[in-house]
Amino acid sequence: MTYSGMNVCIVALIAISVLMTGCFSNGRKTTGDEQFFLHENELTGYGKKTTIDRIYQLDPGSKEFVVSDKFKTNPPRKIAVLPFDNLIGGNYILNEVRLPRFSKKKNDEWNWTYANRLRRFFFGHLAIREFQDIELMYIDRVLQKLNIVTPNDLKAFSPQELGRILGADALIYGKITDYKNSYYALFSQIKIGLHIECISAEDGSILFEGEQKRNDNSLLVATNPIDVAIASFQNYMRLKDVFSARASEEVTRELVLRIPIVESFIKEEEGRIDDMLQKTMLSSSIYHVGEGLSDKTISIDDASIENKQIVK
Repeated sequence: MTYSGMNVCIVALIAISVLMTGCFSNGRKTTGDEQFFLHENELTGYGKKTTIDRIYQLDPGSKEFVVSDKFKTNPPRKIAVLPFDNLIGGNYILNEVRLPRFSKKKNDEWNWTYANRLRRFFFGHLAIREFQDIELMYIDRVLQKLNIVTPNDLKAFSPQELGRILGADALIYGKITDYKNSYYALFSQIKIGLHIECISAEDGSILFEGEQKRNDNSLLVATNPIDVAIASFQNYMRLKDVFSARASEEVTRELVLRIPIVESFIKEEEGRIDDMLQKTMLSSSIYHVGEGLSDKTISIDDASIENKQIVK
């Protein structure tokens, strides 16, 4: 079967699958009694690339990650993700050629855009971990008020001083090491790299350090001019932002997955929530009657709330 013939088959299969989705109900296929909050499988491994994955995707990448002994004995509870430094610049890089922007202002804007895209992805993955994160909007506003607006300005402040100002136990410093594209008709590639350091705000020591690179490759085979045209177009479309976003998300996800889980933080947070709920229940004077709640007015912080009967 030729390459164009394979494309026709693929399009036909996609069309059939789309049509068949309308034949199935979106209604419930379960009883509704399935439990929440059970053991979550593959919590630390889901989404982490294996050697087989990298070979299949032609993506050797890089997976360096080092954790200090201090992190293991005294992990930071509150972490601030500082603005990332872009070592590549704001040019659009295609086949190792830096394509100029319309102005220096535009170049500076894209320099910041590339860096902050990875920073936001990294923050998103870190935010669901057991650490206490500091919102990026707060960090950025504080830094602007301190006139810290460049990487050199950031270096002028010690981690201890920044940690005190931001109320953080540790600071994440990031560097964009790759952000480029390649396109050669039958082959296309998006390459994105990020290096991070977690610095203690107590003594300035490195708690953990890592680097990840993602090579999103596409190599297609063509046997005739029509196949070449189709393959070239497919590879051209792979240079769109949606693919660079996926590569950026993979890079940051892999880095956050390698940060060791701090079980003590999880247990402490569960205990804190239990204590808070107990105090709330007592202060609200909520009493269970049978399987439901009695009709009455309860007071929480001088606010009256009408509590209607809820029957199971």
